[in-house]
Amino acid sequence: MNSKEIGPDKTIKQCDLIVTDKCFLHCKMCYMWKNKEENGMLTVKDHQNFIASLKEFAGNDIQIQFVGGEPLLKKGIIELIEYTTKQGFSTTMTTNGFLFNAENRERIANSGLNSLVFSLESLKQKTHDFLRGQKGVHKRIMETIEYFETRENCKAEIFIASIIMNDNLGDILELTEWVNGKKRISSVYFQAIMQPFGSDADNYWYESKDYRFLWPDIDIIDNILDELIRLKIRGYKIANQIPQLQVYKSYFRNPQRFIKKSKCSLGYKSFTVLSNGDIYLCLSMPSIGNIKTDKMDKLWFSEKANRIRQQIASCRQNCKLLINCFFEEEACVNTQPLSLRKDFRNGAKKTA
Repeated sequence: MNSKEIGPDKTIKQCDLIVTDKCFLHCKMCYMWKNKEENGMLTVKDHQNFIASLKEFAGNDIQIQFVGGEPLLKKGIIELIEYTTKQGFSTTMTTNGFLFNAENRERIANSGLNSLVFSLESLKQKTHDFLRGQKGVHKRIMETIEYFETRENCKAEIFIASIIMNDNLGDILELTEWVNGKKRISSVYFQAIMQPFGSDADNYWYESKDYRFLWPDIDIIDNILDELIRLKIRGYKIANQIPQLQVYKSYFRNPQRFIKKSKCSLGYKSFTVLSNGDIYLCLSMPSIGNIKTDKMDKLWFSEKANRIRQQIASCRQNCKLLINCFFEEEACVNTQPLSLRKDFRNGAKKTA
């Protein structure tokens, strides 16, 4: 996409709201549990004011994604979901499922939330709990999924998101079969393991003694991805497109190979709001402003935003998010909800 030929308009399709940076699990593939929120985090009222202004500027034909950290740690998150759905937006929340209880499950079921994405690495309790760093996580998430599966008043679609890594390689196909047999679960979306989010940037992280245990055996992963492709062709509920699964094979064989064939199109249809209100067209580029002090109608068409779009278009950074979160090639444009691709920000963020 050439930003000089195609300029920004109001056709925004996705807004990723990172409502908290905090998480209580000690996941092996993510270090967000090390984050400590600082002063200046957005209140529910801040978010509501932003939602109202976004609707006024671009309409409500936008998918609002509530992600974290763990979104249920955010005080007032259900109130915010209820408000956003009443404004007519499509809403999605990605969660590890641990903090659901009798009260908030009922409120979520009645909130109008359109999609619930559960992070599930394995049907085996031992494997899932090990990768998530806490005993009992598997039991809680399975109970929560069962609740929303059987709750007639809950209109939210249910999705599963799973990260492919060494410890769950033997469980991927079993998980796929399980999802395919569940009437209320719409699909499973697989992600390739990336450098743990929050760790120091290192292009060769997968060779490090601290992380190499996450990296899958090449021959085994090839066979599993080939089988996922066959199952996808047979109509299994796998959200990934076939070209993406094929790119995963190339990535695992040579992580240093540049994976993006076409120019990055970020900055025209989607943006991210951090927990402190900073707005990003791309998390590797500078912020274009803050929702507490700036108006979207001014920011979206600002000189700074357009300059960043030009930087994105010419970017040659070997950004692995392009195969997980924003995969799109000439033959395959990924139309799955961004929240399905969330965990998914588990690569180390570039610091300014």
